Amino acid sequence: MAITSISKVSVALKLDNGTSDSGNTKTVSVSLGNLNKDAFDADKVMSVVSLLKPCLSKTCLFTQKTEVSSLSLE
Repeated sequence: MAITSISKVSVALKLDNGTSDSGNTKTVSVSLGNLNKDAFDADKVMSVVSLLKPCLSKTCLFTQKTEVSSLSLE
């Protein structure tokens, strides 16, 4: 049986940075940095994001969570 072990969790806001010549949305990333993988709470992260949104000069399109993990066998 495989075991998954999370080693890093980070969150970034993806902000609207206009459109490309071909009409695709361009984004810019604002990182909230590495977060404690053992204490991560998505509801708390989204509360912080909600408080940050009015302070940003660009519109937040979405919030992205990235996890880095390792796989190993028992």
